[in-house]
Amino acid sequence: MLRRWFAICLGVGAALTAPGSVRAQPVPLTTRSLRDTVQLPGDQFMEAAPAVPSRESYRQPIAAPAQPGGITLPPGTRIAVPQGPGRTIETSPRYGRQISSKSEVLPDKSTRTTVVGGIIVHVPGSGGVPEIEFAADNAVIWKKSKTDEPEARDEIEVYMSGNVIVRMSPKATGGQLVFEQTMRADQVYYDVTKSRAVALAAGLELASGKVPDGIHLTGKEVRRLDEENWEVLHGSVFSTKLPADPGLRFDSTRATLRQTPGTRENIFGIPYRNFEGEIVPGTEQILTARNTITRVNGVPVFYWPYLRTDLNEPLGPLIGLGGGQDRIFGTQIYTTWDMFKVLALQPPPGMSWKLHLDYLSDRGPAAGTDFYYRVTSLVDPIRPPGQGTVRLYGINDGGVDQIGGYRGPPVDHPATRGRALWQHQQDIIEGMYVQAQLSYLSDQNFLEQYYKQEFDYGPSQDTFAYLTYQQENLWSSALISPRLGQDWMTRSQWLPRVDGAMTGQSLADLFVYNARANAGYARLSPATVNPLPVLTTDQADNTARVNLNQDISLPLDLGIMKVVPYGTLDLTYYSNDLQGNDVGRIYGGGGVRGSMPFSRLYESASSDLFNVHGLYHKITLSSNYYYAQTNVHYWQLPLLDRLDDDNTDYTYRYSRPAQPSMVPGPAGIALATSPIFNQQLYAIRRLVDDRVDTLDSMQVLQMDLRQRLQTKRGYPGLEHTVDWLTFDISGSYFPQANRDNFGKSFAFLEYYGQWNVGDRTSVLSSGWIDPFDFGARYWNLGVSLDRPDRTNIYFGYRQTDPLNSKAVTASIGYQLSRRYYTSIGASYDFGIQQALTNSLSFTRTGSDVTITVGFTYNALVNNFGFNFLIVPNIVQAIAPGLFGGPASAMQRR
Repeated sequence: MLRRWFAICLGVGAALTAPGSVRAQPVPLTTRSLRDTVQLPGDQFMEAAPAVPSRESYRQPIAAPAQPGGITLPPGTRIAVPQGPGRTIETSPRYGRQISSKSEVLPDKSTRTTVVGGIIVHVPGSGGVPEIEFAADNAVIWKKSKTDEPEARDEIEVYMSGNVIVRMSPKATGGQLVFEQTMRADQVYYDVTKSRAVALAAGLELASGKVPDGIHLTGKEVRRLDEENWEVLHGSVFSTKLPADPGLRFDSTRATLRQTPGTRENIFGIPYRNFEGEIVPGTEQILTARNTITRVNGVPVFYWPYLRTDLNEPLGPLIGLGGGQDRIFGTQIYTTWDMFKVLALQPPPGMSWKLHLDYLSDRGPAAGTDFYYRVTSLVDPIRPPGQGTVRLYGINDGGVDQIGGYRGPPVDHPATRGRALWQHQQDIIEGMYVQAQLSYLSDQNFLEQYYKQEFDYGPSQDTFAYLTYQQENLWSSALISPRLGQDWMTRSQWLPRVDGAMTGQSLADLFVYNARANAGYARLSPATVNPLPVLTTDQADNTARVNLNQDISLPLDLGIMKVVPYGTLDLTYYSNDLQGNDVGRIYGGGGVRGSMPFSRLYESASSDLFNVHGLYHKITLSSNYYYAQTNVHYWQLPLLDRLDDDNTDYTYRYSRPAQPSMVPGPAGIALATSPIFNQQLYAIRRLVDDRVDTLDSMQVLQMDLRQRLQTKRGYPGLEHTVDWLTFDISGSYFPQANRDNFGKSFAFLEYYGQWNVGDRTSVLSSGWIDPFDFGARYWNLGVSLDRPDRTNIYFGYRQTDPLNSKAVTASIGYQLSRRYYTSIGASYDFGIQQALTNSLSFTRTGSDVTITVGFTYNALVNNFGFNFLIVPNIVQAIAPGLFGGPASAMQRR
């Protein structure tokens, strides 16, 4: 930056050095000079100067009247810069008065030009050259021409003093982080010929939108040694809202920066290469610092005698760091590294390769890798690229798993345990794409213990390849899903399966026809280790299955009512049912769907207290009557089309047999044995018809009433419509209650309500009741409050029977002040008289660093955790997620 800056100074001096210059007032200089640091040529010819007029703060220039004497540069004057053909600069007075200059020839035939009174020079950016602006009170420029050597460069030196300020605004290229640079110094000397410079009491501020507080570099003396090397003596680096008093500062007695064009190297000195083996050109920016001290509020906390790094990669290959302490894993340290940087390889576009090196004191060392890639289609290169993930993780585990709940006898795990996962998705041609996954787990507890979030909410860890094609309203697919270990899961293997469907086909512009068909060979493999299957349809079975499902409907628009009679027919063949016989199933049914909307506007309804300005009541009444019969019941067939994902089914098989020990009395026995809690019966009663094996005779009338009370809120002319009150109810009526609904005529009585008291305050409640012995009875009530100052409060109660769960949940996030924020969360179940989860954290956001202290306790696994995190604001802004606790470290794997 100094190099460009002084080139501009040279342009000003050259423009002012012209025959016929008028003598101005002598050049005022500050009392402190660079004589003790750099020998300035021509010092013996300098005249004594009066005191410099008082300076005002740096501000935008204003026009000033012309004054006699000297050469005046009116605001907006354009001067060509010799070093940049075609570039111009604009000058203006700094303090609203004329700029005076003086030029004279010295005895050694060099020219000295002085500028007095404060000057601002602005150079617009063009092409790749950044926009530059600088200001100074006084300037002296020496120029000596080499007349005896035609090809020799002129010797030029520049000295500036008095509140020197330089601003430069580089242009962003390639999406990289760009800083606007502002340098301030008391005095600056620059030898243009030798590319040397010295600045006293200099400070450089780097500002960017991503870094709200900017980066500050200060030094007693900043030197430019040559074209490639810089040196800072007694310097500091910090980022803070209070530059005069930084809370976090890095001090160094001597720091050097070497900028060398050539080849980039990694931390091991290996030059970067691309995948063709060619060396990648680049520019090294090597920063070397000696006696570096980290200070927090002025107190030294860390010392490095010697530090060397490349500013292109200040942390080298390190891209993530986290840690924590709890009773399950002990003391934890998580690190993530960029493998392309470790191996000095330039990654292809869209590829990322991470290495995880972790240590858990109660478990052992661990390592893993994540590889993300993108590839183009071989069939159609212009199609969007495919993408995939390879994830490996392993640990030498000498601890005992703690996963909570009653699981029976403890399950042993191997000493070396881990996972392997490969996922890929690829567009092939228009409308056709393929998905594939390969998953391996070493033992049944590994995923739940080390990847809890993925175990609860992620996809099943099965192995498959799936090809699909869609064209207009036609669709087809092919699936193969062999089993790879995991004998604790119940799986359906398809070897293979093909599907096809037609959706929304119009017939004679009256009827709507839908059809779907599938055929395949299936192998049902129930779990062979605890937890064992609890459904009678989960039995080992190999069968070929062919299915055709069709439905036709006749939509009728009867004024305000919409009525849709429909019929359905499903034909299925099994080469083996659960008794080993081949069987053909015919399933047929039909019914009628209908809906009717109502609405009424209450214009006069108004309340300032509840922020209501008119009410619009909207009601939709819907119903569905359905009747179906089959010749083969669901309990005669293997459950090939699974109702739940692997982890839900796994939890169901664990919890159902254990219910009598968790819920004493008849309710616990019913939870373990009653058909009320059979998954397939639930799906049949709910009319889930997309699972071929879970269809049976049924007669039901479903009804629901949906209501909205809407109002207008907002400033006059900017009103918006909001749902002030929402209240929905629904239920199912079973004419053949003994066959279809355990002897009760009604079931699935549900409601949902939400009252938006204000734009940020809501009351919510929902419930579900099955009116028969030990049927589901669930309801909850909660209040949510959210404020712009980050305050958020939730308080709720949830009751679930017959589980005898009466849980109270509360969470509060409160901004104590501009710097302090606290978050509290607790959940206690009064039914089982046990605390579920508890958390407490305090966060202090200072001018430089953010400090978080947190405590967690989970009674289900008897785990107490403590987190302590210090993150510099500058790091969080530039590289969010670089630092994190154990939870975030495990989730990102």
